[in-house]
Amino acid sequence: MRSPTRLAALARLSAERAGPDGRTRRLPPAGRRRLPGWLRSLLVLGVGIAAALTVATPGNAQIGPDAAATRTIQALAVGDLSAVPEDFPQVMNYTPGTARLADGSLRVINPNGSCSVPGEGRPFDFAVACQAHDFGYDMLRYAQRRGAPLDPAARADIDLLLDHDLRLQCAADSTPASCDATVALFAAGVGFNSWRQVSGPPVDTSGLPRTAGLVLLALAGGGCLVTARSRLRPARPGRRRRLRPFRRPGASAG
Repeated sequence: MRSPTRLAALARLSAERAGPDGRTRRLPPAGRRRLPGWLRSLLVLGVGIAAALTVATPGNAQIGPDAAATRTIQALAVGDLSAVPEDFPQVMNYTPGTARLADGSLRVINPNGSCSVPGEGRPFDFAVACQAHDFGYDMLRYAQRRGAPLDPAARADIDLLLDHDLRLQCAADSTPASCDATVALFAAGVGFNSWRQVSGPPVDTSGLPRTAGLVLLALAGGGCLVTARSRLRPARPGRRRRLRPFRRPGASAG
């Protein structure tokens, strides 16, 4: 049989665990810290805003796309310099030229353009393909400055032509396998940047919504990781009440 002292201690422990309604409360597992409600709400809100930003769609132009720029985009694959709008040098502040790829294909290029990656694709000769891609992007900027931006499909066509031209250059290289691997990296970078800029004209502000969304997602992910680590970290043990040892009546203390 349990002594009255031990039974009284167990009764007090049960009362401490019981809630106001008399029901037994479930104590949190040892070593886990509960995440504050305001922080959970903030994380949910941040993830929601980030998701909305990263799925942003291209804005619709108020008027039809620029007809001259559209014709030029369609003529990129044949290198027709005569298709370039007459006012292009005045609007974009340079005069485009032409250059040939390894198989003799003609391209309209931006003479000042280059591959926007470290090393510019060396040792492979991607200069003409990148300069032609830069000119295509300049046509997108030209149409925007004229107040009639092109459809997002125009940027996709320009990116596809770059992939074609880079692989064409690889066919003339002595190490096609390494060249193709480099082209795959180029294509991934170009595709991500076009997605980030919502397939619109490649200007600085066009990538802000999705860039902000990616930053918010990264912050939310970091916050979740830090929170998870803090919850898994054992809590500092507090001072616990110890029950008096049970002794039978009449037993000596020694």
